[in-house]
Amino acid sequence: MAKILRVALVGGHETIRQGRRDYLEANGEIQIVHNSDGFGIQAQDMLSLNFDVAILEQRLPATTAFALISASHALARVTSEELGRFLVSAYYSELSLRLSAIEAGAVDTVFVMDGLEVLKNRVEACADPQADFGIREIFNQIPKSKVSEAEFSSASVALDTLDVKEANIIRAFCELKTDAQIAQVAQVPKLKVRNTIRKVQNLLMLETRSQLLLKLSRFGALAL
Repeated sequence: MAKILRVALVGGHETIRQGRRDYLEANGEIQIVHNSDGFGIQAQDMLSLNFDVAILEQRLPATTAFALISASHALARVTSEELGRFLVSAYYSELSLRLSAIEAGAVDTVFVMDGLEVLKNRVEACADPQADFGIREIFNQIPKSKVSEAEFSSASVALDTLDVKEANIIRAFCELKTDAQIAQVAQVPKLKVRNTIRKVQNLLMLETRSQLLLKLSRFGALAL
């Protein structure tokens, strides 16, 4: 029996949320565990919702999805609590929105204009805790941005602690190889690949694989 995917809907027009609820529950192994306009919702509330995937409207009544996601990740790190994956919802597709969502700690952005089937597919893709499909889709479109010397130096020092196999894993990760492909290239178990990626996330104080791939792209992978 397939695992039921627990989904939270936060913010946006009630009609859109209800349409999403009806479609998701009718067309997949999905249970809506929360459905609200997001008024007054805070990071602590997100931690208590027990969701696998939360879809947050970009503009919430008192904050933004980006701010709430960042705060939720920060609180989860402090309290050592598990947190599900985030998708940010907006009406129209924009690269800048996808980058902002990923930078905040979301897997990707979903757009009303793309329809409910695309939404369902992205929600189901987020069932994987290692989901990083959003950044992979737009990796080659990421505009070059300046990185401060201090930030570059700090990251370089952190990554210098990696051994040869770990550096090979991160290099292959930056080449957008899958975990299975990385394991084959680096000649290590897949668990070693995932643990190494998580290790580097922690070294750079990042919460998701998507954030890590975005950061490394901006650093030019630091010539690993």
